This record gives sequence, structure tokens and C-alpha cells, in this order.
Amino acid sequence: MKKNKFSIMMLAMLLSISVMLSGCNVINDLQVKMNLKNNEFEYIKQNKVDKIIIQSVRDSGFRFVVRDDKAIGDIYNILSKGSKVSQKSSYDPDYVFEVYTGTDVKKYNYVVGDNGHDIGNFYDDNTEFSVPKNLENTIMQNLSFIRKPREFNYIYYEAILKVIESKKDSLSNGNKVGVDIQSDTDCLKYIFSVDLEEFKKKLAKTLPNVSLVNGDQNFDTIIKVKNRGYNTTTFKTLITVENSKDKSTENYYVVAEYDYKDWNIKVSEPNKVPQNW
Repeated sequence: MKKNKFSIMMLAMLLSISVMLSGCNVINDLQVKMNLKNNEFEYIKQNKVDKIIIQSVRDSGFRFVVRDDKAIGDIYNILSKGSKVSQKSSYDPDYVFEVYTGTDVKKYNYVVGDNGHDIGNFYDDNTEFSVPKNLENTIMQNLSFIRKPREFNYIYYEAILKVIESKKDSLSNGNKVGVDIQSDTDCLKYIFSVDLEEFKKKLAKTLPNVSLVNGDQNFDTIIKVKNRGYNTTTFKTLITVENSKDKSTENYYVVAEYDYKDWNIKVSEPNKVPQNW
């Protein structure tokens, strides 16, 4: 009698577990059909992922390796919530993800910030996904050892615009002007395609004949940007204006200090090094 009772209890437990698992599968299938999640990244959950390498596209020396199981699980959770879409982002990718499972390596491109509902900001050669913004946050958490300047997007681009504004008259005089940020290696890791597009719009409003240097191009004037140090409250940038017509060079020393929710940006006179430099 006791044996029969025990068998019935075990059967009831197995039935309950089966119903629960079945319910989970139904919910999962429903979410996939509604495009609220996808099953494309189940291999990350099911297989032993050795590592995920995340490489900056602009800064070849900047890459980091994710080996921690929890961090890999966090990435999986975010990617699995991505919606399949029919088109990828028009912006250049900011990062390349390489997922290593044994001898197999899967590669994906990621555009930071461009996560509109119908835009694929995480994609490979075959499929595009619109993934949540918190993938960007997960990346930055892994970069916590890097002291990103406070309000970097504002202070970095505003310093350049202030120098251009101060020389607007001479730069507008039939010059083709290029802004070169490609050699600013200390800051390339913080420069993303979406932010660059916004910067290009502001450049066009300030000076119609200016564009970003991209590869081998001929410019009458090149404005080169080179960071000279930063922390959360101080930002220094050397901006050099090289004029190929008269072979002249001018250095502008930009010092910005954060003071009570605002940046105080000071641009030096040409070739004059400030005392606090």
C-alpha cells in the first residue's frame, strides 16, 4: 500500500514538472512567433562557449576577451531578446563580436546606439537583429577599468567645433577642409558611428565645406585632433590646423574643466601654450 502511495506521488510530481516544462516551451515558442525573442543564439546557452572576443573597429589595439560564464550568460540573455529584422544598420559597425565554441567561431557586427525597432544593429552575413541598448551597457561594464571622460560625446566634439568656429572666416575662403580624428588613438574606443553622424551634421552647419578625413583625400586644410589627457573633470585636446596652401601650421590648446553640471571650455591663442597645460 505504501509502495503504491509513493508511486502515485512520484507520478504526480513528474506530471507537474512535465506540465511546467511544457508551459515554458509554449511561452518560449509564442515569444519567438511574436518576434519578442529569437532562438538563433541558443548555441551560446547550450554549448560551452570558450570565450567571446569584442574588438573595436576603429581602434585595432582595443579588444577585450569575455570568459566569465556569468558575463557570457548576460550577453546571451540580451541577444536572445533581439528581434529579427529585414535590414541592417546603414552605419559602419563599432564592434566585431567573435564567439568561440571549440573550433567554431561565429562573427557578428554591432552598431552602438542604432537600435530602432526595424534596424539591425547586430548582424552577420545572413541575419540581422535589433538588440536592446543594454548590450552597450554590458560592454561598458566590462570596460569599467577605463576612465571614460564625463559627457564624452559633448566635450570631445564641442572642442573641435569651437576651434572651427574661431577660424570660420579663413576656413571658408575657398578651402576644402578635413577633420582628422583617426589618429586620436586615446579616444577612438569612445567614438561610435551614430555619434559621428550627429557630429557631421553640426560640422555642416558650422562650415559647409568641411568633412571627416576618411582614407586618402586631398584637402586644402586638415584639422588634426590629438587628446592630451583626461579624467572625469578635466579634458585636454591639441587641435592642429595645417594649411597646405601657405604651408602654415597653428596649434590650439583646448582645456575643458567640469564645474557644477557644466563644462568650461577654453581655446588658446594660436601656438600659445596655456599655463595649466
